[in-house]
Amino acid sequence: MRALGFLLILFSTTLFGQYQIKGKVIDINSKEPLPFVNIISVNQNQGTTTDIDGLFTINATQPIGNLKLSYVGYELTDFDASNQKNIVIELKRTSYNIAEFVVLPGVNPAERIINEVVKNRKKHNPEKSLDFKYDSYNKTYFTVLYDSATIFDPNAKNKADTSTQKMIDWLENHHLFMMESVTQRKYKQPDKSYEKVIGTKVSGLSNPSFSMIGTELQSLSFYNPLLNVMDKSYLNPISKNSINKYLFLIEDTTFNGLDTVYIISFRPKKGKNFDGLKGLLYVNTDEFALQNVIAEPVTQEKGFSIKIQQQYKKVDGSWFPVQLNSTLIFTNKDLQGIEILAVSRSYLKNIEINPAIDKKEFSYIESEMIEDAGKQPDEFWNIYREDTLSQREKNTYHVVDSVGKAEHFDRKLKILEALATGQLKVGFLNLDLNRILAYNDYEGARLGAGAHTNNKVLKWASVGGYGAYGFKDKEFKYGGDLNFKISERNDVGLNFSMIKDVEEPGVVNYYDYKVPMLSDAGYRKFYLSRMNNLEKIEARFQFRTLRYLKVYTFVNQEKVEVTNDYYFRQSFDDVITLHDQNYNFTNVGVELRYAFKEKVIKTFGTKFAKTSNYPVIYGKVERGTTLLDGEYEYTRFTVKAEKKFYIKNLGRPGFSVETGLIEGDVPQHKLNSSIGTNKSFDLSWTSRLLNVSSENVFETMLPYEFFSSRYVHFHFRHSFGSLLFRLKKFKPEIVLTSSAGFGTLANASSHGGVAFKTMEKGYYESGVLLRNLLQINTTTAGLGFFYRYGPYSLPVQNQNYTVKFSVGFAF
Repeated sequence: MRALGFLLILFSTTLFGQYQIKGKVIDINSKEPLPFVNIISVNQNQGTTTDIDGLFTINATQPIGNLKLSYVGYELTDFDASNQKNIVIELKRTSYNIAEFVVLPGVNPAERIINEVVKNRKKHNPEKSLDFKYDSYNKTYFTVLYDSATIFDPNAKNKADTSTQKMIDWLENHHLFMMESVTQRKYKQPDKSYEKVIGTKVSGLSNPSFSMIGTELQSLSFYNPLLNVMDKSYLNPISKNSINKYLFLIEDTTFNGLDTVYIISFRPKKGKNFDGLKGLLYVNTDEFALQNVIAEPVTQEKGFSIKIQQQYKKVDGSWFPVQLNSTLIFTNKDLQGIEILAVSRSYLKNIEINPAIDKKEFSYIESEMIEDAGKQPDEFWNIYREDTLSQREKNTYHVVDSVGKAEHFDRKLKILEALATGQLKVGFLNLDLNRILAYNDYEGARLGAGAHTNNKVLKWASVGGYGAYGFKDKEFKYGGDLNFKISERNDVGLNFSMIKDVEEPGVVNYYDYKVPMLSDAGYRKFYLSRMNNLEKIEARFQFRTLRYLKVYTFVNQEKVEVTNDYYFRQSFDDVITLHDQNYNFTNVGVELRYAFKEKVIKTFGTKFAKTSNYPVIYGKVERGTTLLDGEYEYTRFTVKAEKKFYIKNLGRPGFSVETGLIEGDVPQHKLNSSIGTNKSFDLSWTSRLLNVSSENVFETMLPYEFFSSRYVHFHFRHSFGSLLFRLKKFKPEIVLTSSAGFGTLANASSHGGVAFKTMEKGYYESGVLLRNLLQINTTTAGLGFFYRYGPYSLPVQNQNYTVKFSVGFAF
């Protein structure tokens, strides 16, 4: 029986695989591979399609002769493949402009097919319908395109000067940069995901401590209603009611076994202004699933363009992505025609559909890199690479590694890590960069230094401290802390700290609240013009529960010294009243931070939280007691929530709401200040220069104008992005803002020395920001106009208007 089976296998191999051609299809000019090209062997009456790398294989029982190739946007091509086994076929591009489609009576057949795809989108979206595991091999390289006409036209190249010729020769044999990684991912419905980087290799770095996960540039699946490309959201052409926004046309039809594959082009209809895509969808009639995708934004961002490609295959009865490609072209006028091309390819393999996965295998960390990922041997890479490295890729590793050693790339990487984490590793210490220099209106320029021990001393504990000096208040500040890491998996830790510093009165500080990087919310610190001296010792215990909830319990003692004329009246009897400016607080409490479905990435030796699709909620309960020399009994409750959204065709709204109440009579330091940032009446040049718009504040309210013991504040912003104006060189961003606040103050007669108001009747303001009016390199500038109205509008009408600068960043 075994002999018979062997003969059957040998016979079938001989019968069906006697003739074989392998080949690659590329663009005649750019030499880039062309994915999903239709190829028909004329004499065999059979066909195939190139894969995402432009590769194809044809097996036949008779000699293979003429091949016909068709590809949208390229000329039909006949190629004589007689007596050849390995071929390269070049296709020539034609003008690819889809004319506006005229709707005739009846149904557009392409729309009928798209409607079927939309009906099945949840079924074919792996993150909505499946549990799965896979390994991913990812390769990214950067190269330079220096005037493609010069590179690919030998005559033009020969006319170039000697230095240009040498550069072109080098570019033809090397990339600028290259990186590989291997990751393992597992996913369990409805939202549990974990990806681990087990191997990473970066040209020029001997021991890389970071890795780009291959699917970061685009979504794993093309079925989500909104597609994220480089952190920007686009309306998916196969989302519900997409036929009202997109024009679909059947460009070609081919076959995949017994199934028909429709090649459908898509782009926004004329007159529809939204963030849309254009490209091709290859729809297989087997359950109307996507087989291949080519897509790119209709309007490319300034400075770069991007194209994504995806390929799907059936794995254990389910359609699943097997390759993801992203291509970015960075353009800059200052580079005199040089374009930097970044190509990222991800190959998904060892795919398991609906494997047995225990929920306990997941934690709050979504992705991380193993400690020795950068030290994998060649045998490891030979297992996971899709193909052997090309000579050009080998040259890149060899040359760039040599340059990296000479130019100390590893040392320079530490600087990038420091900028990302705010800590610079020097031996067994992590230097705190965010403590070196700061500015606020009370301290002026604040110069300081801080450091903590790292895992070279102890992996489960660290100790550190800082010192600083304010050149305006002429005071030294310092502090220290001791941290214990009890459980990394559950984020359990214990912290002891002491500080002698300054603190703003009337503001609740949340231990885990961080201003987003590059957000204009950070400009609020310029307005800190009133600070009290503070001495504080504290013990804090933290842990994580319910996956998304972080809990901090604390006990502390605070000594507060008022630095202005404010005082708190303490009456001992009918005769003696103390105007107190020094307070002792003993507090116990708990802080909560809840970020539903937040994803945490562990890299650079630290953790980064990715933006969640849900509001982040903060809560704090603080109880003052007279134990241990405490002078005040009170309870302070505060809750804060923030979120920015994206609504298709409308833009990005965002809100911040904070509410709180205080039970008990306390000094102003424990009340609530409504965070006003209007310095228009300040005549100093520094104040006028720093009159910059900031998020989640009252733009027309004076600093420390209102104080409350019960309050609620609401701030709303809506950015239309470029939806209202879409010009080639001028893309101003219009942002509408509105804020409201209510507050009451119990025992108002206890406060004296400094005048302030309460806002029982409600405070209101609205405004408009014109952002991106001017861009210099990566910095943008604009103007904001804000108006104060309602019961607390000022008697002089022009004082209710405020004009501020708007400063941002664009990459």
